[in-house]
Amino acid sequence: MQQTTITFWGGLNTIGGNIAEVAYGDARVIFDFGLVYDPGTSFIQNRQRRKNAYVSDLLKLGSIPPIDGIYAYSDIHTDYDYAKQPLPYEESDKQTAVWISHLHLDHMGAMDAIASDIPIYMSKQSKELFEHLQEIGEGLNRSREMEGIEYQTPVQVGEITVIPYQTDHDAYGSMAMLIKTPDLTILYSGDIRMHGQHPEYNQKLIQSMQDIPIDILLMEGTAFRPVQTEEDDDKSQAPVESEQEIAAYISEKLGNHTGLGIFNIYHRNIDRINNMIEAGQKANRQVILETATAYIADGLASHRTFSILLPKNKELHAWEKELMKNYSTVTSAEINQNPSSYFIQNSFDNLVDLLDLRVQNALYFHANGMPLGTFDPKFHSLLKYLEFFHIHYQPINVSGHATKEDILSMIDALNPALLIPWHSHYPELVKPNDPNQAVFLPKKTSYKLENGMLQEIYTG
Repeated sequence: MQQTTITFWGGLNTIGGNIAEVAYGDARVIFDFGLVYDPGTSFIQNRQRRKNAYVSDLLKLGSIPPIDGIYAYSDIHTDYDYAKQPLPYEESDKQTAVWISHLHLDHMGAMDAIASDIPIYMSKQSKELFEHLQEIGEGLNRSREMEGIEYQTPVQVGEITVIPYQTDHDAYGSMAMLIKTPDLTILYSGDIRMHGQHPEYNQKLIQSMQDIPIDILLMEGTAFRPVQTEEDDDKSQAPVESEQEIAAYISEKLGNHTGLGIFNIYHRNIDRINNMIEAGQKANRQVILETATAYIADGLASHRTFSILLPKNKELHAWEKELMKNYSTVTSAEINQNPSSYFIQNSFDNLVDLLDLRVQNALYFHANGMPLGTFDPKFHSLLKYLEFFHIHYQPINVSGHATKEDILSMIDALNPALLIPWHSHYPELVKPNDPNQAVFLPKKTSYKLENGMLQEIYTG
């Protein structure tokens, strides 16, 4: 008798790197396919130089799991003996498809390692963003096709059905996934938050699940950690609690300040781009974007009243030249004539460009831009740099992840038969409000559901 199996390949005790497989018969679906983000132990700095060895390098480093039938023969056939030699895609009889919940690197960063004949699905919004990232050179190491799908539109893989639902996260196009097999219903939350720009997306998801008995809920648990950790450092604390408060807070700060305003954001968060533009407008300052962010804003943002910082000593790409036909450009010299009239973007990779500006007494809003926090060695370099130039550091790090209280409330509302917390360093700390709620902490292995609990499948 056929039965659904679930295999966990990653993300059980990490932030990101979530990879799980649901299989029934000869069909299987896999979600997500990212890399664990840890800049302090990143071994491969220039992947382009080893492009031809990309997949085998990731396997050797343990950055991607040795899943049978998902990597092309040409990518993994080497004279190197892996800890576990995965079966090449060409030799597998599995019907496979991959789903990506959103475009953060810890959920999609290795999807170009997947054999090109395996379909990869994401929301249409995510695909839009992905195409913009590819154009500006921030896409994948290797190009491949993606399938953009509408929310709540089912996709069939054998006898498995996957239905995507729109969610609010700090990445454009995020979604949860309902996976149905003949004997099991699984909901994967993806990364989710209730304090974002669009909590109604999550409310709609929860409402849609009210008449669907959920056998297993895979719920992110990023917010759960011991009371005192590095993440609790004062430098990472934000003066606002929700995405919707950001524009008003920053505009008030800028309105009471006579120096230059600077912001550092992660431009896959389109809501954050909109909020920075709105904050500058409310403070009667001209908003200046870097070319990469301007390109994304031009295609996806709802607020497009901005100018572009003209790069110095740089040959422009075709997309940059085309972009500058539609937006005004501003030079460092023009900004220096009256710094208090401007609110400019400065990414960490362009930190040296601040040497061209009058930055003494400037306000620097660090709004979830790189480096993300104290775990990144570059974070301390950033603070030292700002301190040297007497630039006032202001964190606005509104998390893309739900609070502990909101996660527990969502678990209550979704009422799964079995809860699996993951995407967390401390999944064991996720304690549901309902003492009768069944919780399971899996290992990296395969399971089947029996009598309401997952039982490990022993292969001998």
